[in-house]
Amino acid sequence: MVAGDEKAAQLCAATIAGTAGHHASRSLILCAVDPDGPGGLDARIEALSLVPAAGRAETGAETIYVTARGETGAHLASIIVPLLVHDLPVALWWPADPPFGSRRADRLLPIADVLIVDGSAWSGDGLGFLAQLAVAVEQHRVVVADWALLRQARWREALASVYDLPDLRPHLGAVRRIEVEFAAAELGDPAGDTNVVRPLYHVAWLASRLGMTVIAPLSRAKDGRRVATLRQKDHQVEVLLSPVLSELGVGSTVRVEITSRLRGAELVGSVAAGDRTVEVSILDNGRQRVRRSYLMPRLTDVDLLGLAVEEGAADPIAVHALTTAHRLLGVESDSQKGAERGSSHRTSVRSQDND
Repeated sequence: MVAGDEKAAQLCAATIAGTAGHHASRSLILCAVDPDGPGGLDARIEALSLVPAAGRAETGAETIYVTARGETGAHLASIIVPLLVHDLPVALWWPADPPFGSRRADRLLPIADVLIVDGSAWSGDGLGFLAQLAVAVEQHRVVVADWALLRQARWREALASVYDLPDLRPHLGAVRRIEVEFAAAELGDPAGDTNVVRPLYHVAWLASRLGMTVIAPLSRAKDGRRVATLRQKDHQVEVLLSPVLSELGVGSTVRVEITSRLRGAELVGSVAAGDRTVEVSILDNGRQRVRRSYLMPRLTDVDLLGLAVEEGAADPIAVHALTTAHRLLGVESDSQKGAERGSSHRTSVRSQDND
């Protein structure tokens, strides 16, 4: 884990410690400070052994803290390699803005099998970093586990459960509009600097699952909304990311709305989530047709880190969603084109891996 400062390192260490009961691990927490000061290295090791419950194997966790000072901080890769465990996968966790394109990133990314990030925590609207992520994936062949995408698993599962009803499923092939409302600090998000990675991921997941292609990439309209145009079969799909005032944290998804038209019927599906529940409703020509509430608590940071290490990187549905997000930004690589040709789209949002 590469921390921007010692405070961030302590917070991340607490999250890592929370995963110790799941599996044995060795964690390296790296912090480069005072780049213009004298060179030096401080390090310490903590070992944790957990007494298992009946019937479970004993687990342990090693945590190595390294603080590099001055010029030493420019050589983190050289510090890491001798401390890795042979033949075990390496996950690189970058909790803050990843310095894609920097010397440090170019040295660390080739070491990693999985890159763990949180797109919802990136500065500004987050889209610049998301575009740079596509380049990094292409250059270093690293698999990405983004907490912003993993957090949406409960939204996806609830939505899939409703639309898998036989009489609703055909509407997934007749989507005309996808609107995602997100919380902004000011009405209309006049500065355009609210992080919209989470709203974009909702659209990217739906588009990747429902066989949609990008006609017009995402752009910012005068009223503050982000707009794009997709194609599904023989019709276009309007995409809107709309800033609204909300009690939720800035950048949080407030609501996802899917409008479809089929054989004279207009269905509007709406999804919203709280701390412990996800609410899904379907309106059929303005009349309530389905309303369901699912008990699905919000994932904690410990949950997210565990998923990122154990499951997130191996999820092909998440990979396709990330690819589609890049296309919505107008970014596409040769490997992404190949992944698209090798995938088969279904007119269903039901996941294969509980996403």
